[in-house]
Amino acid sequence: MSKPVRVYLCSDLHAAERAWRKFLNATRANLYGADIALIAGDLTGKAIVPILRVDGRYEAEVLGARRVARTEAELAALEREIADIGYYSVIGTAEEMAALAADPAARRTLFERLMAERLEAWLALANERLAGSSVPVYLMPGNDDDFSIDAILDRPGWATTNANERVLDLPGGLQLAAMGWSSPTPWKTPRELEEEEFLDRLATLLAPVRDLRRTIVMTHVPPYDTGLDKAPLLDPSLRPTVSAGDVLRGPVGSHGVRTAIERFKPLLGAHGHIHESGGEARLGTTLCLNAGSEANHGVLRGYIVDIGAAGIERWMRVEG
Repeated sequence: MSKPVRVYLCSDLHAAERAWRKFLNATRANLYGADIALIAGDLTGKAIVPILRVDGRYEAEVLGARRVARTEAELAALEREIADIGYYSVIGTAEEMAALAADPAARRTLFERLMAERLEAWLALANERLAGSSVPVYLMPGNDDDFSIDAILDRPGWATTNANERVLDLPGGLQLAAMGWSSPTPWKTPRELEEEEFLDRLATLLAPVRDLRRTIVMTHVPPYDTGLDKAPLLDPSLRPTVSAGDVLRGPVGSHGVRTAIERFKPLLGAHGHIHESGGEARLGTTLCLNAGSEANHGVLRGYIVDIGAAGIERWMRVEG
């Protein structure tokens, strides 16, 4: 009897340095006995934290708390703290930070540079840590990831493979069809598609697969109204809607992804996007998983899935 193929899925690392290192360490040591590792999108961070030079010391506000560094070692620790929660940092005087705040083009250029530097450092570290590993790593950008990172992900020589909008052969006769876009969000992020276009592009992507019952469909956004896509419902000011003191939550996933899964019936749906809705659901015969994310807290969440000749044998939520 052949051994099942074990898939390790996680998502939404959002430039969180500690979470990335945990992923690499778990993959290098093959902590979960995986044959394949998947990252279902959103690799980059969302914000820059200024570190001010003030009278020979460094000051920053990190998640609402004031931080002070008085030595180079303390500064390095502060920069690492900021990186671990998935933010980027820039050092300068109050005047330099004020000038940056007043110049949107300069902020954009800086943000793209910091995203590129972090991602390139991550992929270089993957080359180092995963040298000799037998576990292939397939990742993709998500809706929050700017198109400027695509050339980096596709650069030859990395230990990782950019799976976005590709159909790839996996061990055990499986195939992976991946799409890192999302349906529209209130924040108008870089990679968003209207539902009809999303369905059309996903259907086109799936057309050449050999056997849908041996195919993993990895879409960053989960299918609509499956419990994998519950998030706070926002008012027109993009603030959470509250009733009787409770934040109202509802489905915010993709109708296009749900329709595609119901129509094509792949073996497994691998998703992320809604950090707080990690879990599992069935759409017909398809098992759908949202890896969830607490990467900004240094927690690496995910799933392992065993796929045998007859289909999915077992799955389990993991974190570390």
